Amino acid sequence: MYLKRIIRFVLISFFISALLTEGTAQEPDIFFVDKIAKAEGSRLLKKAEFTESPGYASYDLIYQRMEWEINPGIKYIRGKITSYIKSRTDGLEVIEFDLEHSMQVDSVRQGSSNINYTRTEDKLSIQLSQSLGNNGIDSVSVFYQGEPTGSGFGSFFKGTHNGVPVIWTLSEPYGAFEWWPCKQSLSDKIDSIDVIVTTPEIHRTASNGILVSETVTGGERIMHWKHRYPIATYLVAIAVTNYVDYSDFLEMEDGRKIEILNFVYPEDLESARENTPLTVEVMALYDDLIGEYPFAAEKYGHAQFGWRGGMEHQTMSFMGGFSFELIAHELAHQWFGNHITLASWQHIWLNEGFATYLTGLSYEHLQEGVWWPRWKQLNVQSIISEPDGSVFVPDTTSIARVFNGRLSYYKGAYLLHMLRWVLGDEAFFEGLRNYFKDPEVANGFARHEQVVAHFEAAGDTSLTEFFNDWYYGEGYPVYSLEFMQAGNQMMKIVLSQTTSHSSVGFFEMPVPVRAYSEGRTDSVDFRLVHLHNNQEFLVDPGFDVAEIKIDPDYQIVSETAKTVQVSFVRDLKEVAVFPNPFTGRLAVSVPGSETLREVRLFSSEGVLLQRFQGDQTIFNFSDLPEGFYLMEISTSKRTIVKKIQKGHS
Repeated sequence: MYLKRIIRFVLISFFISALLTEGTAQEPDIFFVDKIAKAEGSRLLKKAEFTESPGYASYDLIYQRMEWEINPGIKYIRGKITSYIKSRTDGLEVIEFDLEHSMQVDSVRQGSSNINYTRTEDKLSIQLSQSLGNNGIDSVSVFYQGEPTGSGFGSFFKGTHNGVPVIWTLSEPYGAFEWWPCKQSLSDKIDSIDVIVTTPEIHRTASNGILVSETVTGGERIMHWKHRYPIATYLVAIAVTNYVDYSDFLEMEDGRKIEILNFVYPEDLESARENTPLTVEVMALYDDLIGEYPFAAEKYGHAQFGWRGGMEHQTMSFMGGFSFELIAHELAHQWFGNHITLASWQHIWLNEGFATYLTGLSYEHLQEGVWWPRWKQLNVQSIISEPDGSVFVPDTTSIARVFNGRLSYYKGAYLLHMLRWVLGDEAFFEGLRNYFKDPEVANGFARHEQVVAHFEAAGDTSLTEFFNDWYYGEGYPVYSLEFMQAGNQMMKIVLSQTTSHSSVGFFEMPVPVRAYSEGRTDSVDFRLVHLHNNQEFLVDPGFDVAEIKIDPDYQIVSETAKTVQVSFVRDLKEVAVFPNPFTGRLAVSVPGSETLREVRLFSSEGVLLQRFQGDQTIFNFSDLPEGFYLMEISTSKRTIVKKIQKGHS
């Protein structure tokens, strides 16, 4: 799910911001995704504190038939939800559903008989007429009505377009219970559903699965959607307005066609027709890279709605526009998010990081790849805009933290890109495809550890250190480099790093560097496996090197490529301070045989200004006035004084 244009992390009410740009030949519009916006006080807090009922483990939902009456001109819903359940225990007597306490329950029936139920806060407890044994199957129907509160991202939202009313739902992460009685679960998917919606005749309903019937009688329109794949509760959705529709098709090599059904506002029909066909290209790419579209026997589709972003409802994404990036992102969720769904909101990167990275792969493989370098650059710049934050979500009661764009989306995506860099393309894509095909998670739920196991198997390596640093740890490395070369002979490189956050002491990574000749007429790339600070490497560039750049192609998340200058050092036996003059950051480098103990900064008159103990090598002196200073550097072998100059920034 997805929010457009990053305007310095504006909070929304899954993506909000500036207008979605249309068309296909456009610069990557990596957008902010802090999905919750303005705080809603106790209502929002109550949703954020939602926990799955322990009683859910006692039964499986094997089928639900959802029958609703909706008039888009009125924010109200009346419905009958029939649930077929399979007991997981002997003597099952009570089942629970989630339903917002303000919604009115008219009755609950088992067969043709009313049965007892109780309401407690946002829970509906139903007393079965007779207990069920293990694997026993029965059904109950809940008749209810009311005006959904619609907090968070909307849940149940009434708006207008071109003067025409529209109602749409968006339940991620905790909003489904606000508009229908459900088992709001990340452990039990509904095996199959039917959605039957009655509306005034002028309106049509978009929903999951395939449209099996559409009838008009007595001024009312009844639309019946059937979906026969397992589906997580938060992915069930409806949107109702005066839609018109058309279809695009992906033609498969075996002669099959996958329909891409588009429900759009009449006033936007022509512009939508121009943009949605690119979905065919992107779907073909994902089929090739990962595996066939997982709901090919039914359809994929788009339903236009009034939110400035998108939501990946299963088989029919709700779309605020039809830009390249939004189409690619929401389609990617059908593989990662829908077919395989996260088992905990702590592991949101399994949904959003994967969908964001597949969007990046679309830029790499489509539109002649011209925007792929820019996409990488923008993502890295977003990630390093702050020094902290893990991809792992420690607190799922904060919806803003769960859907944090910088961490869950961009850093989550770059976790995959760095895995690709570490493992190589062959092993990376093998691991990705094997994860997608894994029967343990297919059409079900997955945890972080399960995808890690697939990448480890494909790469025949342990990734414990990698994920400790990049998934659970916070921040990123800041690299500095020195090199020495006599003529065009072998070159000695000394590579060191500091980290932006104390949770990670050192990032063990293969670091890409590119050496250039004078005038950049020649260049050569090296992969430096960086395992400790001040590590020395001996390489043969084949020419006289005038400049080195760390990670010019944005293979890893680091600050070096943009903020740390590379210095040419002719004698690596000496202590070096660079750049000098400086404007902000200043680096100190000592020979590999020595350890940095202390750095003291003095004014030109000898007054002690700052003192740094330990092995810190990068110093931020942005706040110092312009002028000359003295830096006293103490190592394990000596103490020297360097004269430095703060220049105009």
